[in-house]
Amino acid sequence: MKMRRTLCLLLICLCLPLHGPAADRADTLQYAGVSIRSLTVRDTPSREGAVIGQVRDHAKVDIYDFTPEFLRIAYEGRTGYVLRTQVTDIVPINPSVTLPYGAVIHHQVATVLTNTNVYKDKEGAGGAWCTLSAGSAVSFWYIQDGWATVPYQREIGYVPVSALKGVTPVAPTMDYARPGDLLASFTSFYSTANTEMNRGRMVNIDVGCKYICITLQPGQQFSFNKVAGPYRRARGYMPAPVLINGASAPGYGGGTCQVSSTLYNVLLQLPQGITVLYRRPHGPSGAKYLPHGVDAAVGNDTLDLVFQNDFSFPVRIDARAKDGALFVALYKA
Repeated sequence: MKMRRTLCLLLICLCLPLHGPAADRADTLQYAGVSIRSLTVRDTPSREGAVIGQVRDHAKVDIYDFTPEFLRIAYEGRTGYVLRTQVTDIVPINPSVTLPYGAVIHHQVATVLTNTNVYKDKEGAGGAWCTLSAGSAVSFWYIQDGWATVPYQREIGYVPVSALKGVTPVAPTMDYARPGDLLASFTSFYSTANTEMNRGRMVNIDVGCKYICITLQPGQQFSFNKVAGPYRRARGYMPAPVLINGASAPGYGGGTCQVSSTLYNVLLQLPQGITVLYRRPHGPSGAKYLPHGVDAAVGNDTLDLVFQNDFSFPVRIDARAKDGALFVALYKA
């Protein structure tokens, strides 16, 4: 019975649009924002795209959709592309039908069967962004032509399905979900460089993951600082780079912001049932291990991620990190 239900879930997910962030909204304006400087508008989502015009400073920007690095906007009766970092105060035009800005639904998760690369293209000819170790958990947008598509920092990556096992679908609706079903998930990626400060950062990511693996009852609030902090040696944390207003400085607990930011990207996929009560980004540029505008800084009274479980059922957080892949998921408990 359980296998039959999993197969049914997977078939539902595979019938969903086989594209990234903008699958079903190509011709409808979804968001509005404000330019923070004069913007260069290009004809393709590339820094090398041809320039087709300019948007003046502090002008309204009407947005169709987004890629990890670019916004697709309405410009003088045509479509253009501008960098996400150059637009602020982005909100859904119709919040009742549009996910929060930056949210991208992940439809499946899997475990890495054997060491494999996250490739820059589906042919693997363009090289790899990183390597995933066997046993790593990974969350992805969709599967197509034998490849799982994943967000990699501010780019897109591709993982061969042949290197994955245990592909599990996310519940397509909350009404369909049963206890134990996956509600939302996200994977971010981090450096595994063998330097003293980065070793401390990897330890802190692992420690932060262990602290937040808890169950929240209906109506219960979650404060990342209260659950994962205080960020001290006695709690298992090590010195590592800390990002404050775009600048890096050493401090205990550096790396936990990537755990909170990855969790935030899980929450963004659930606008009903989860209410984000407080969140702040890492300054105007954001954290570069995620697309712009979807990070959540933690560490003190003014930097925290706070949310509430408004579902009628308990939810369980699962967070784990392995060799550069940080996976966070929310389950119906």
